[in-house]
Amino acid sequence: MTQSLSLSRRELLKASALVGGGLMLGLTLPQRATAAALGQAGGQPVAWLRIAPDNTITVLVDRSEMGQGVYTAMTQLLAEELEVEPSAVYVTAAPAGDAYINALLGGQLTGGSTSVRDGWEKLRRAGAQARTILVQAAADHWSLPASSLYASGGTVYDGRGHQLTYGELAESAAKLPVPKDVALKPTSAFKVVGKPHKRLDTRIKVDGTAVYGIDVKLPGMLHASIEQSPTVGGKLLSFDASAAEKLPGVHQVLATSSGVAVIADHYWQARKARAAVKVVWDAGENAGLDSAKVSATLKSAATGTGRIARQEGDAKAALAKAAKVVRATYHLPLLAHATLEPQNCTADVKADHCDLYAPTQIQGVTQTVAAKAAGLSPAQVAVHTTYLGGGFGRRLEVDFIPAAVECSKAVGRPVKVIWTREDDMSHDTYRPAFHDEIAGGFDQDGRLVAW
Repeated sequence: MTQSLSLSRRELLKASALVGGGLMLGLTLPQRATAAALGQAGGQPVAWLRIAPDNTITVLVDRSEMGQGVYTAMTQLLAEELEVEPSAVYVTAAPAGDAYINALLGGQLTGGSTSVRDGWEKLRRAGAQARTILVQAAADHWSLPASSLYASGGTVYDGRGHQLTYGELAESAAKLPVPKDVALKPTSAFKVVGKPHKRLDTRIKVDGTAVYGIDVKLPGMLHASIEQSPTVGGKLLSFDASAAEKLPGVHQVLATSSGVAVIADHYWQARKARAAVKVVWDAGENAGLDSAKVSATLKSAATGTGRIARQEGDAKAALAKAAKVVRATYHLPLLAHATLEPQNCTADVKADHCDLYAPTQIQGVTQTVAAKAAGLSPAQVAVHTTYLGGGFGRRLEVDFIPAAVECSKAVGRPVKVIWTREDDMSHDTYRPAFHDEIAGGFDQDGRLVAW
């Protein structure tokens, strides 16, 4: 089967509805996720694995793909126990929901290098559970003991020349109880995990068919560019949009929770019109704050007494008696994440529903803030996670989400908000600046006596 990661969740669900039947398998939930949180989708439990009658195998990956290879890694875990090649599995992003909580971090988010650790057992178990009931369905079909059959390459064999594909068995397997306890392979029996494999998303990233947040296109979609406060914590006082509203393609200029948004037919129209808006800001208490002041403050603080985090012996006395003392000062400035893809979000708000398309690392919080901006409940917001053009923790923040929702709600059409590169660099949630002064003392033999 040709691997494709460019299908949207909506397209996959539509395809599942067209083929009918099949197998949908949900995993054992982590302790933090309740049975009620699993919810219902079209009369079926939220699924992690789908096998259609046409032998299409789809896995919902609950971690964001931002270049680290998580779609490939998570698929390998499932494929190992399911006895299929990773390239035979279609991958789509899981929706927002408590069923997809990262048990190591306590929320539905991608971070801390936890994706494989969190999925290590549950995805392998899902593959083993699916394989077990597929083999059992074949055993029932042939009136043979399941122990006499084996699965390989998406097909169950009886050793006598008979075979049935997973797709052919999917509907009958779906009627069988899913075993809670299944034996997982020992690492010595691994055929997929730990073996060299090509990344599943390389081709579509090379040929340009992979859909990042900035690539999302919806019928009737408008574009928005947002003028934000030049200072941290600044507030909008007033704006004059009379000149901007006269420019071609402009639909509306409005105040949002993050600044003044200009909505137009095309992005460049919105960006040009934004420059014509006259905005008055209340700079707030950070009006005079800049990098130089931050650096000076840290340097001054280094000369103070500070707080003792750990102390062994008398370092100050040992340094005074040391034969040689080496001192060094390390300074790191504020650092932007500088993701290759600037922050963006597309929202399509209806009276009772909101579709949100975003390159996010934190689906649950994204759903919550979008619901608040739309005036809806979280259950009425569907989060569609696209590929992320870099994350590094920046997309654990949701500051680029509400404005898209507010704009879409205001004009009654889908709206894509794109930050400029300048917006992204000047409104990042920066990694902190540091000023560290370190001293080490050595004795006559060059041994460290104090640090």
